[in-house]
Parts: sequence; structure tokens; C-alpha cells
Amino acid sequence: MAIYSEAELDVKAKANVFSLDRNLERADVVGNISASYSRFCESSEAKKRSIKCRKITEGVELRLFFEALCFTAFVTTGMTPKYISTRKLILKKVNHELVRYYNTRVAQHLIKLCHDLGMTKLSEIVIISPSPQIKIKHGDPLHPMTRLKEYSECQGRKRGAEAQHLGKNIGKALDPFNYQALETLWREEATALTKLAEKVLSEVFRLPVKPRA
Repeated sequence: MAIYSEAELDVKAKANVFSLDRNLERADVVGNISASYSRFCESSEAKKRSIKCRKITEGVELRLFFEALCFTAFVTTGMTPKYISTRKLILKKVNHELVRYYNTRVAQHLIKLCHDLGMTKLSEIVIISPSPQIKIKHGDPLHPMTRLKEYSECQGRKRGAEAQHLGKNIGKALDPFNYQALETLWREEATALTKLAEKVLSEVFRLPVKPRA
């Protein structure tokens, strides 16, 4: 028999997304990223590249939070097989159907949260001309499903590539004209976000969350 019903998994999926939101805010992830960016812009490396610190507006902060939220949500979906199984006597095996259901509900709750936070009013930053004469344009609205798919494709090509993609997205949010000089700055941040996601998922499945009657 399945250890969790779909109704219970839906409650846990919602708790997963909102716990990520709370923990990211509590950890001041956006503030930490912004501070690292400001320090880099004061460095000799930045001066050598003629990189100046751009203003971190509310829109930029919202983009940064979007990237952190989507990345951590992706990390949790990769770990759900550890928690969702079917028990037969004393044996347990992964219930892939319920794993897919859970991850789908995580994505749906993530979409709603991003919409409620106003993130989907922002547009993707699209690089239309490569270095050294970088040109950008605004593309489709930000959408968490786009990010989840991108991270999945990156991870499928090479382990760890999803963290590199996070760095690229953070760099584009802060300074799209110099994002390539910034994308390697966030390795420690990617590690910290991964640990945060692991902690959140562990807590979600440890607590006896029950669906409402």
C-alpha cells in the first residue's frame, strides 16, 4: 500500500513550496546575493573589466528571489523518491506514480505563489547578441515551469550544470551586460540553497501533515 494518499501529498507539496518561501526570506538570500555582488563590483577584477555596480531595484530583488525559489523547488523535486514509497510487508520501493503526482503539485503551487508575489509580471531577459557587444531584449513573462524545465535539462546533460545555470540566471538579473563575469560567483550560494532545500523537504515529510476534511 502507498504510505501517503494523493490528498496528503498535495498538502505536503503546498507546505514544501511555502516553507521554501519562508526559509529563503528568513535566510535573507536576496540580501546575501546583493552584498556579494556589491563586493565584487569593488574588486580589482571588476575594475579591470570596467564593471560598475548597478542599482538593485525592487524588480531585481524580485527576480533574485524568483531564481532562488525555483532552484530550491527543483532540488526538492529531485529528492522526493527518498520519501514517497509503497510498502509491501517489510519491503519498500519508490512509488514513481505518486512521485510524479507530488512533483506536479509542487510545480502548481509554485506557479500560484510566483503569481501572487508578482513575479510573473516580470519578463525574461534574453541575450540576443553575444559578448563583447551584448544586446538584450525582454522576452516572455517569468514562469517557474520554464525554470524547472531548464534545470532538469541542465542536470540531464551534466551533473552540477543546474548550479551553473543558477549562476547565469542570477548574473543576468543583476547585470545582463556583464553576466558572464558574475555567474561563477554563486557556487557557495548554490550549495547553501541545496542544503536549505534538503532541510525543508526533510521537515515536510517528518511532520504529520494531514489533508483537511
